[in-house]
Amino acid sequence: MQQRVKSLLKLIWWLLVLTFVSLFLYKNLNATLEIVSKLPLMVITVAFLAIVVAKVLLVLVMHLALSRYRIDLGYLRCFTIYNITQLGKYIPGSIWQYVGRITLYKEAKIDNADIRDTLLLETFWVVFSALMIGVCLILLTQHSLIIELIEKLPGYLTHPLTLGLFAALIILLAASFRKTVQHYAKQFMFSPIAALVVSTLWLCLGFSFWITLLPYTSQEISFIYIVGLYALSYALGFAVPFAPAGIGVREALLVMGLLPYLDANTAIVLATINRLFYIISEILLVLISNHLTARITKEGLTS
Repeated sequence: MQQRVKSLLKLIWWLLVLTFVSLFLYKNLNATLEIVSKLPLMVITVAFLAIVVAKVLLVLVMHLALSRYRIDLGYLRCFTIYNITQLGKYIPGSIWQYVGRITLYKEAKIDNADIRDTLLLETFWVVFSALMIGVCLILLTQHSLIIELIEKLPGYLTHPLTLGLFAALIILLAASFRKTVQHYAKQFMFSPIAALVVSTLWLCLGFSFWITLLPYTSQEISFIYIVGLYALSYALGFAVPFAPAGIGVREALLVMGLLPYLDANTAIVLATINRLFYIISEILLVLISNHLTARITKEGLTS
């Protein structure tokens, strides 16, 4: 019953997103076409390639997660498994990419416990890195705004005694659940190469969005800020259970973050274009993966 409600909410969300896009295009078609016409072909190409590189790095994250549990499928097989299952996340339910991945993992003779642990590790590395990079880079680039928000907090919340009690509570909780914290810290700890890969991944995705903004604003938009904004929007989009692949949520957060620099219409169009690039890159990689799978199967049968 609960799963049916979730699926229904996700279907409703899909319909709301499609309705919003349709109404927006209907009311702003000429303005949208004018915005798109200002986007140079070179910028489109570079932005799209940056997303493709990021998708390749996501496969590497999957490969590294499997390697943590001494499972070696080879990068090429990881590439085909990852990409073939990715479009499943857009189906209401948001579990079908995992269902597909689990099925292919079982075909590769991976046991259930390892399947669970590798999927959890891979997801943690991607989402946690997105959240931490997003928060840190936004704090770094928007520190004056954060200071203003802190200054507006009630005095009792920023009193040294309150902060001290909060710190003591955190220490007490960490001490009480020390073994649990140590277990999960060890299980989910980033390897140096995993940390490098996910950092490069968010730089690529942030760059793919940032470069499309440059033709539309006279004031400089911080590259670091856009990387942080993109990473945070990805993490929060993942956290919303009724938004398949974070669709709608990610774009809304990107638009909100761009309002100090661009008008709302331009921000909406550019966020939507970025999502289209993302989906097209996934379709392209699915086609490539299907071709590679067919080729590998054929070679296996003839050998």
